[in-house]
Amino acid sequence: MPATTLEPAALDGLPRRGWVPGPAPITALPEHAAALGFASLHVQRDDQCSPMPGGSKVRKLGLLLAAPPWSDAPRWTSAGGIGSGHLVALVAAARFLGRHLEAHVFWEPLDETILGNLAYVASGPTTLRYHHGRVGLALSRPRLLTGHAVSAIGPGASEPLGVVGLVRAGLEVAAQVRAGTLPAPDVVFVPLGTGGTAAGLALGLGLGGQRCTVRAVAAVERPLAGPVRLKHLQDEARVALAEHRVNLPATEAAPIEVVRGALGLGYARPTAAALAACAEARALGLRLEPVYSGKAWAAMGAEAARWQGRHVLFWLTPHGRDLPRDPDWRDRLPPALARRLAATERRGPSRRQVVGGAVAVAALGAAAVRLGGYHRLPGFPGAVLAPWEAEVLAAAAEALIPDTPGGPWPRGPSPTAIAAGADAYLRGLPAPLARDIHTLIAVIEHGTGLDLRLPRFTRLGPRSRLACLQRLVALGGPLPQAVRGLRDLCLVGFWQDPSTWPAIGYAGPRLPPVRRDYAELVAPPGTLPRGALR
Repeated sequence: MPATTLEPAALDGLPRRGWVPGPAPITALPEHAAALGFASLHVQRDDQCSPMPGGSKVRKLGLLLAAPPWSDAPRWTSAGGIGSGHLVALVAAARFLGRHLEAHVFWEPLDETILGNLAYVASGPTTLRYHHGRVGLALSRPRLLTGHAVSAIGPGASEPLGVVGLVRAGLEVAAQVRAGTLPAPDVVFVPLGTGGTAAGLALGLGLGGQRCTVRAVAAVERPLAGPVRLKHLQDEARVALAEHRVNLPATEAAPIEVVRGALGLGYARPTAAALAACAEARALGLRLEPVYSGKAWAAMGAEAARWQGRHVLFWLTPHGRDLPRDPDWRDRLPPALARRLAATERRGPSRRQVVGGAVAVAALGAAAVRLGGYHRLPGFPGAVLAPWEAEVLAAAAEALIPDTPGGPWPRGPSPTAIAAGADAYLRGLPAPLARDIHTLIAVIEHGTGLDLRLPRFTRLGPRSRLACLQRLVALGGPLPQAVRGLRDLCLVGFWQDPSTWPAIGYAGPRLPPVRRDYAELVAPPGTLPRGALR
């Protein structure tokens, strides 16, 4: 009777470099899982899967570079952005095997990770060819992007054998589940770029008997990340396995669902949600980057309500380490790239621009993740504030309103009542001012990312929230005004509750409220104000 599942050992007959000695470590995050409402949250640490830098790319190259024509070629050619993790892995492999890499690179927005990767690639056994963008590279070197040039390695190493490297990773996870070292995941979150990681992982999980859903978070535009391409990559991987006489069970791949909403303005352009996710993950001891893994982490948080009570696995794909560089690496850049890099670094923002830009990033972050992982205030009757905004306001009230012996708090209104009181006050404000309030709340919620350490505001304890607000005030610019506005809004909601009035000697309104029908207040048609001339 044929086997219904495949073991990782079934792939041992394929030639491979052995750069990934075994299953990657897995990190459990029980506290973060509880905050999101998951039954469990585990992180597959491909940043630690190999002593070589490159993360998940090393899994691909370990098989790809062991097979002809690449195993025999003295030089390889490939392409990617100036901060490509794929090129980082190729340079590491070229160093190890004594080969040379011709790297065709195109510009992408600069940050510390991008700059570090570029420095490492330029410091290696490489020749760099610079293209101003992906379109120019595609038009001038189409065979390079399709992997059809001699000794060329397609973008992301998503060649058939490269995909098989992730099939093995999926089989290893399935084996860990059967061994009881990992709960069977209901969903796996993974970034989606060239598609090889998501396609191979889903195929390996399916062949290993796992029926989970793979949520592939697109970090590239729709035409480059469609289900047809993913299916094609899986079909090619099956063919490669069959050519190496691996008997595959009649099992379908785990279903892949492509997540479209995390891309933002385009490939390699960080979103506010991705930047906030990187800061949040860093506080948990994980090193993400905003191009791929940051967007996947943000999507996981945004979908928390969908996966309540489920087992979640996050696939951490980047290398996650500081890379060595030669002192003269800039001298090895093509002149056009060196000029653009220098011009971009000279245009570095001023302190005021940094603060203002960070505020804008924080404000926009709420739009992408406001529905993710919030507990909602029971019974909140908001008309102006969204439920997530009310939760931010309630969390701020717990931190800002003192809990002192003999004081009105915590015997005063509940956090829900404070948020409701503030919401009632906001109903009478003009629309532009109400929009400013929405921005203010978003700044506080995601402004924790400004120090690149803390999770978002509502996930902190009361003391940490107060410390966070104090740090925001210390940063200056518009941030102190935002904190004062939040404080005043909390106090408006607090003092509206009658239970707080005795503490300040206020007996309440002197006159009872008069209820009158609106029609009684409307003047008859043709009536003019007193003193007006006809």
